[in-house]
Amino acid sequence: MAGVPVEKWALLSVTDKTDLEKVARALLDQGFGLLASGGTARFLNERDLPATEVSDRTGFPEVFGGRVKTLHPVVQGGILAPSRDSFVDVADLGIAPIDVVIVNLYRFEQAISGGADDTEAIEQIDIGGPTLLRAAAKNHKRVTVVSDPVHYPELIRELEDNEGAPGADFRRRMAVDTFQRVTAYDQAISHWFSGGEAGATTLRYGENPHQAAIMHLPGGSGEVGLKSVGLVQHGGKELSFNNIVDLVAAVKLVGDFSAPCCGILKHTNPCGFGLGAGRTGLERALLCDPVSAFGGVFAFNAEVDLETAEILAQRFLEIIVAPGYTDEALARLTKKKNVRVLTIDQQEFLDATRGRSRSWGQLVLSQDEDEGFPELEDWNIVAGDEPDADTRQALEMVWKVCKHGKSNAIVLGNLTATLGMGFGQMSRVDSTQLAVMKAGNQELNLQGCVAASDGFFPFPDGVEKLAAAGARAIIAPGGSIRDEEVAARAKELGITLILTGRRHFNH
Repeated sequence: MAGVPVEKWALLSVTDKTDLEKVARALLDQGFGLLASGGTARFLNERDLPATEVSDRTGFPEVFGGRVKTLHPVVQGGILAPSRDSFVDVADLGIAPIDVVIVNLYRFEQAISGGADDTEAIEQIDIGGPTLLRAAAKNHKRVTVVSDPVHYPELIRELEDNEGAPGADFRRRMAVDTFQRVTAYDQAISHWFSGGEAGATTLRYGENPHQAAIMHLPGGSGEVGLKSVGLVQHGGKELSFNNIVDLVAAVKLVGDFSAPCCGILKHTNPCGFGLGAGRTGLERALLCDPVSAFGGVFAFNAEVDLETAEILAQRFLEIIVAPGYTDEALARLTKKKNVRVLTIDQQEFLDATRGRSRSWGQLVLSQDEDEGFPELEDWNIVAGDEPDADTRQALEMVWKVCKHGKSNAIVLGNLTATLGMGFGQMSRVDSTQLAVMKAGNQELNLQGCVAASDGFFPFPDGVEKLAAAGARAIIAPGGSIRDEEVAARAKELGITLILTGRRHFNH
């Protein structure tokens, strides 16, 4: 590159051409020269975006059908040189700085999941791509590396906001993302070579560090696999086994509501839920148990704006998942380098995760998804008055949230938010006491609240405790031999008791 007037070069070699024009134009606007592998260079030049082919710069043609093209000292040296000063010593070799590397890999995961034979699969094993990515990620103190088009909008903002020199935090986050991508890619190849199932991703570990774990996705492994179920990860650490379990639970919770809402989960149990868009839903969700929300999963079924993102950014949390984010919100949230920020096509994800199964070695149990709430259209009032519209809305909300907590489950709430929740206790009375205690910890007023139970009350004591706490209406499935006794006690206490005839255990 000696004698070339351009001082800043970006190397582009991509299989996925999504938004390539946008990012190339942004680089040109910031004074970068574009250096590209053959197919990428042709794509850019055909769109009047001037790009120099790697082979023209190295003086060495692509050989073996493109298997060897970027493995050359001019390219690798341009990426790996530790500082600009170090290029002085190699100027006579034609090695000059490459400051941005944009590479995505051959579609190996898609090839094997699509039934490719051995020859086809091997041709989709990328060699030069991972080498470029690892070199750039290693040298992230000088070089910016981007391995997925999903990061292009943030790269463009970084270029515009920093006069063409992305910030250190962004470079490091992209390096982490790149190493994770290359690792997942190598794992998919290794798994395939060892005879493993296509589309399987080896996770860091299972529920505990001493347990191995694998994730199976229909579209392949890594980012490709996540996209196949409607997920895109924008930042943060790789998803762990427990993250994925919590993520599924969180999306299923907010997916049961058509109105904008926010759900917060910890160990698959809701610890807060609020109706409302953006900040409103989030603040309502944080009402009853902000302590348990520490390190939780925050799920939304509507776009997240900057105001909401600012609140989230002040908290310690593991995952944020939403159908979309404003540009400002995404930029703010992706600054938190450890937080997993996910965009979701909610319906695609729900379709892909429909059904439930558990396995113990060779013993596998499978069941249909627990979908819909037809019982809310035809419930049975066994004590008290017909609920008014507001009470009905509150009862429907706590009933739906209750479905997503571990049995025995009790949820207290008002018109817009949960106020107290008790899950996973051996006794329903214990769950009731826990829900009341949670509300008391936050000094929330339970007078006039409503309550939901995921199972019947075997004795009147649970209803008595809820009434004493301030509940004016309770919804439960019924089915106990003492339903009449429980209903009679509710009537004595002056509260409404609704039995649905349908339960939603989450065992």
